[in-house]
Amino acid sequence: MKSRILLSLFALSICCFAQAPPTLQNLYAAGVSWNQAGTPAVAGTALFAHLVNDGSGTYAFGVYDALPQNTKPFTVTSNVGMGIAQQIFKIGNTPVFIPTAAGISFTGSNTGWAWSTGVGVPIKIKSSNWYAMPTVRVVKSSVAGGTGYQLIPTILFGWGK
Repeated sequence: MKSRILLSLFALSICCFAQAPPTLQNLYAAGVSWNQAGTPAVAGTALFAHLVNDGSGTYAFGVYDALPQNTKPFTVTSNVGMGIAQQIFKIGNTPVFIPTAAGISFTGSNTGWAWSTGVGVPIKIKSSNWYAMPTVRVVKSSVAGGTGYQLIPTILFGWGK
C-alpha cells in the first residue's frame, strides 16, 4: 500500500512540465496535524514556500513538524527539512503541490535524518492574502520513537502573495 502511494505521487510529479504559470509567489503557514503514532495524536506543522522559477512552478520549501511521542515523560520528535515543492497542476485557480523535503530529526540528544513528501492544496480565503491549506504527507524518521512511515494529515492556515 505504501509503495503504491509513493509511486502515485511520483507519477503525478511527472505532470509538472505541462502547467499554467504559478500565481502564488510566497507562502508561510502553520497548523495542526494528526499523528496516529503519537500520544497524544495531535501534532504541529509549519512551512514556507518561495517561488524560485516562475516558468516551472518550482518552490524552495521548508517544513517543521513537532510530533509528540509520549505524555509521560513528554517526548516530542522534531523534524526539520528543506527541499522543493512542485506545482503539478491547477484545479481552477487553485494550485496542487507535491512538497518533498529532507533534513534532521531529533528527540533530546537522539539525532538522525528525516524526509517527507505528500500533497498540499493552498485554497485562497476570499480575496485576501490568507490561505487554508489541507495537506497529506508521509514522514519517515530514523530517530527511535519516530521510525516507520507516518501518514500526517494537516490543516494549515497561512499568508501568501
